[in-house]
Amino acid sequence: MGIANVIVTPDLYERERLTIVRSKSLLAESVLQDQDGVIHVKATRLMALVDSPMELRSHDFH
Repeated sequence: MGIANVIVTPDLYERERLTIVRSKSLLAESVLQDQDGVIHVKATRLMALVDSPMELRSHDFH
């Protein structure tokens, strides 16, 4: 499990807007796209992670 940037298309955002803005964590069902050697994660479905036992820790990227 990890964190990644996910592309959310405008139509998916409109369908899942409340889930996106109200959820602390999301599970994204997605497809990987390789465009000119750059990998993109494009969401096809989004779900709220409710009562997740996952421990979230702060990341220090400096």
